[in-house]
Amino acid sequence: MLTPEEEHRRQQLEWLRGDAHIAHEAQRKSMGDNLGIVGSFSTAAMRAPALAAAGAIAALLGFFSANYRAISGTVGQQFFNDALFLFAASVLMTVLAPGLAYFSQYSFMWSLAKEELHWERPFVRSTKAAKRLNAVGVAIQVLAVFFTLSSIVLLVLGGISFLHLARYVSEVGTLPQIAVPV
Repeated sequence: MLTPEEEHRRQQLEWLRGDAHIAHEAQRKSMGDNLGIVGSFSTAAMRAPALAAAGAIAALLGFFSANYRAISGTVGQQFFNDALFLFAASVLMTVLAPGLAYFSQYSFMWSLAKEELHWERPFVRSTKAAKRLNAVGVAIQVLAVFFTLSSIVLLVLGGISFLHLARYVSEVGTLPQIAVPV
């Protein structure tokens, strides 16, 4: 038979254990929820510049094919080369960004897995390993964001080079043609 004090202490420990169980389950659920949400948003954010750059490359190649005589061996060819390089670099950046985002998310997951679960408050405690893995995840995530933003900047710069090319071709088309003896 327990004394009233022992019964009270037992009840307190039971409540504490229940609170700890709730905190532990919330921690596990948080790990799963975060991975899915961030993954879906990052995929959409990184896919858009890749599709735009790939479409721009196709349009640029079609434009070059249609205007080969006006462009080949002129300053227009440099505009073409610049635009093609910038669009290809944009595609490369969008290919690298999801890979980095993937590794950042795993760093965050490993960080959460390295946290210690306790039966006293605070129920979930960060460890040195968890803090290091979280810092690695943040660094990689910043790099992935940089790659995505760089991809967008390269896409815009490629578009500007394409506009220079289009202007060059339109100006060449309006210049008087000099008859070359055959």
